[in-house]
Amino acid sequence: MRKAIFLFICLLVAGQARATTYYATSSTVNIDTASLWLPTSTGTCTGSGTALVWANRLNGDVLDANGCTDLAINVDAGGTSVQVTLQTNASTGGGFTLATADLGTMTTLHANILAGSTSAVALTGSTGCGTISGSITSGGTASKRGVEDTHTSCTVVVSGTITGGSASSAAGYYITGNGPVTINGNSVAGGAASAHGLYLSGAAAVTVNGNCIGVDAASAAGCCTAGGTLTVTGNLIYGKKGPAVKTDGGTFYYIPAATNYILLPKDSSYVLGTIDSHATELPTDPGAANVKTGVTYGSFTGTYGGGGGGGTGRITP
Repeated sequence: MRKAIFLFICLLVAGQARATTYYATSSTVNIDTASLWLPTSTGTCTGSGTALVWANRLNGDVLDANGCTDLAINVDAGGTSVQVTLQTNASTGGGFTLATADLGTMTTLHANILAGSTSAVALTGSTGCGTISGSITSGGTASKRGVEDTHTSCTVVVSGTITGGSASSAAGYYITGNGPVTINGNSVAGGAASAHGLYLSGAAAVTVNGNCIGVDAASAAGCCTAGGTLTVTGNLIYGKKGPAVKTDGGTFYYIPAATNYILLPKDSSYVLGTIDSHATELPTDPGAANVKTGVTYGSFTGTYGGGGGGGTGRITP
């Protein structure tokens, strides 16, 4: 009996579908085109194997451009319970396009976006707009980005973390348009010079409802503005070399809540993002006598009981 149950479980597990990497085999087509995605790449924009049935996409599937270009994201690549990755190939590149009108029709694009040897997604348009739900990450090729945004007018929302790449000027999200963008997530610097998490050079108004995080090893910023207006509401976490925010032009506003703070390195033992004796936090500890129990101030919470003489208080990080 036990052997039969064990065998049944093994067959059940073996029969379960698993996430797969699929490779595009045609250019200038919609991403839901029949027989477009094959499980084996045989060269630039070619492949073999049993084609993906679009309705059977699984959580964790990867759609690799495989050197094919102008792959139009005309429908949601994932779904409410299916998060896929759209990526350009590390060797042969390729690229996706996303029109704001299509984004507006699908309301939400459930996909992580990853740049390989070419920029991953070109975002254009002026009407519709919606939300990109997923991480956006650049790769290891200079000046190639996760998203290159030239859209105008309507507001694009990004719900996820934006991260710069490991090569020079490989920004995670690169904006040259004037359409508003709201980022509900952190923007993190990459590991090479000017590999900013977010780079704004157009006239857009961009709001980051999250943290801008620098880096220790390179002169790259979590958020960089060279034009337009950048507003940040979260923490500003500086690295030893890469700042949280870099302003090369445009306008920068910082509108933190009571619980937000700015963190800077105090000495060489500073660990990025760690609040300890090697970091300087602003605002600084205001003193126990000034903060009542439950009141937050930066990363601190007051524990002063208040009232009556002889009471003691302290601020705890």
